[in-house]
Amino acid sequence: MELNDNNKKTYIQIIIDSLNKKYKVLNEVMQITSRQKAIIDADSFDEGLFMETISLKQEQIDKLSELDRGFELVYDRIREDLKTNSKEYQSEITSLKELVTKITDLNIKLQALEKSNKPKLESRLANKRQSIKKSRLSNQTVTNYYKTMSGGQEAQSYFYDKKN
Repeated sequence: MELNDNNKKTYIQIIIDSLNKKYKVLNEVMQITSRQKAIIDADSFDEGLFMETISLKQEQIDKLSELDRGFELVYDRIREDLKTNSKEYQSEITSLKELVTKITDLNIKLQALEKSNKPKLESRLANKRQSIKKSRLSNQTVTNYYKTMSGGQEAQSYFYDKKN
């Protein structure tokens, strides 16, 4: 199907709009990731709040995937025409390049923030696991002590008399 000039301009505008939306969604992901950093760096780790940010971030990632799929579908329709008639679409191509550069820069900042959050979160989780392990061991010790003291569990003798 051959596209007329009006359709081509419409597709190019759809691509530009898609990239603008992607930039906004990436900004939202960046804000959520910054909130995660604040939660991780706080004196007391709020697990519920952190899990909430994970859900919010997943929603935004789903939006990004949807935008990327839509972008690819439209771009595939006009890719060849953009390459062969690049002078005709010079201003649109310039806008696309600028948007791609902004998105790439933001994506790099986001990855750097994620990379710095990861070891801190792993450390928090390791401390939490260690605390839970100590708590379980402590609870088990206390339970065994009370059972022994209340006669619920007979204490085993260290000596065994073999006389009959």
